[in-house]
Amino acid sequence: MSYGYAPAPMPPMPLQRPSWFSRNWKWFIPTAIGGVILLFALFIGGIFAVVSSAIKSSEPYQYAVARASTDARVTAQLGGPITPGWFLNGSMNVSGSSGNADLSIPLNGKLRHGTVYVVAKKSAGIWHYRILQVAIEGEAERINLLPSPPPEPDEDNK
Repeated sequence: MSYGYAPAPMPPMPLQRPSWFSRNWKWFIPTAIGGVILLFALFIGGIFAVVSSAIKSSEPYQYAVARASTDARVTAQLGGPITPGWFLNGSMNVSGSSGNADLSIPLNGKLRHGTVYVVAKKSAGIWHYRILQVAIEGEAERINLLPSPPPEPDEDNK
């Protein structure tokens, strides 16, 4: 039997709102991956900048660039002014008053490009240069920038 009483309707269930991640994953995932790649690139670039700066401030680098840019033969071949390039190759190892350097430094002139090669050894706090040469792009012969050693005394003329 029915007494004319109808139960009250149930209130509507509140809609479950999707989570932030489920709404934004399409831009969040690529941005996060791009951010990680950017941080890695910045880290590698920072290491490169620190090492490059340390080598460029070293005595062998400074000496080689100064000698090459003031040498008349090099200036005539490359065309002045001569400036060092960005990406140098080689290695340097210095520990206190000893060390060694083996560098190839790109040079840029108005006419051509070249490379100055430096091989030096540091002993008792003094750098001794074994090789200091400039190779000009397109030329077979290198320009020696080291001063000529004094002639050895003759055994017969003593």
